[in-house]
Amino acid sequence: MKGKLLLVDDEHLIRRGLSKMIEASHAGWTVIGEAENGVQALSLIEELEPDLVITDIRMPEMDGVELCRHISELNRSIDVMVLTAHKDFEFAQAALRYGAIDFLLKPISAQELAHPLEKAYRLYADRQEQEERSQLERNRLLEHHIQSWLLGLPMDEDAVARLQTTCEGRQLLVFTVETYTPSSKSYRREDARLLQFALLNMMKEWFAISQLSGNITNAKHDVFAVLTDKTYSLASFELGLVATAQSLLGLTLRSEAYESMNSLYGHFASYEGNGKAELQIPDHAARSKSIQTEVMSFIVQGKTEQLREYLEIHLRQVTEMNVNDAKIEGLSTALALAAASKRALEGEDAEEKGLGEWIEALQPIRLSTEVAEWLSKQIQAFMWQLNSWLAGKNVNLLDKAIAYMERNYEGACSIHDVAQHVHLSVSYFSNLFKKETGESYTNYLTKFRLEKAKILLSNTNMKISEIAESVGYEDPNYFTTVFRTWVHCSPSEFRKMG
Repeated sequence: MKGKLLLVDDEHLIRRGLSKMIEASHAGWTVIGEAENGVQALSLIEELEPDLVITDIRMPEMDGVELCRHISELNRSIDVMVLTAHKDFEFAQAALRYGAIDFLLKPISAQELAHPLEKAYRLYADRQEQEERSQLERNRLLEHHIQSWLLGLPMDEDAVARLQTTCEGRQLLVFTVETYTPSSKSYRREDARLLQFALLNMMKEWFAISQLSGNITNAKHDVFAVLTDKTYSLASFELGLVATAQSLLGLTLRSEAYESMNSLYGHFASYEGNGKAELQIPDHAARSKSIQTEVMSFIVQGKTEQLREYLEIHLRQVTEMNVNDAKIEGLSTALALAAASKRALEGEDAEEKGLGEWIEALQPIRLSTEVAEWLSKQIQAFMWQLNSWLAGKNVNLLDKAIAYMERNYEGACSIHDVAQHVHLSVSYFSNLFKKETGESYTNYLTKFRLEKAKILLSNTNMKISEIAESVGYEDPNYFTTVFRTWVHCSPSEFRKMG
């Protein structure tokens, strides 16, 4: 889950530099647009709907303070950070009064920018999570009312009025599971919950694939109601879902379409479906979505170790559940990891491809510890994919850093210089460099310089002091000390041996 960021500054080079630092910061932001002044920014805000705006204070046509005022009047969830020079501090304070969450002093380095970006991302992520929870509660209430209506359960007048208003002009498609124990499978009665959850997930996946808008309600253990606008065609959704349920789970679905819900009050009250199975209506899709959100948050912020710890704690919790709950939790987690892989790591559509195999693997399990063992394999596969993906990204950054070092080793070429070149904080770059090369940046640079010095000592008549300067050492005596420490002889002795 990446936040959308809009840059506003009248200087192209500043926007370009900020954009590179932001994209390389691992703070969870992606730059979706740039504007030269507040007027352009307001137009882009309407078009792109950013979550964060970083704006300069002094700009032509409309300055940053006026832009902050306009954004505050939009009544939208948009955070603002302002760029300012010391002399514009009073203007920055005015921007804060209009709701800006922070101000950044120019010029700003990648390291100085990292913390404000992380702070802004936490605000954005918390707001997104709260909105998702609120939307989830609204959907749950609506689905509860739909279920009560179809089963003929008591409802107060306000609930009936809200339901009728919501469902007006909408269409209903009802799916019924013929049996949860088809002859082609070795399913048992207690596997119904696992299969029910799998069907709910399939429905929501096909809902997204078919670009539908509406609600999916599990009215009874074997009855699922899909409510959507009449402007949508349900044909592809219906055909795709029925075929997928049959091919992956071996379950046969019957479907029936209704023009309106008004005539369906209590329609399924006496419906017995596939026998006397008890009413089972778990909502584990929310749980899977919650896990996916947590995983995505760790990934976009580059917190792989914290992600590993989170999944290990989750794994231990599975072992403490009863086996049927453990299966549902295990499948929820596997689906969440597959969704995160597809969205963040550009992985294959493992959700659909793996679902049938996962059900087959989980169905015969009798112990929650065995479920945990199965889930552990899914987690290991996901972490391997994540590490491979990160390694590919890191190798590109590392190649860029080493190329810069090889071009600039004759000068200071400090770790701060190289980290800034690849738009990473010094601490992050230092850890990345050591992880990928097996040694510190300082040692790597020293060895590189000394190899260049050896070549010059063996193939030229340059003075020791000239060689020292040409490989980045201003003090010939210090160069000699370093050379002796690493090569175990002085530069002059090395030249005589060569």
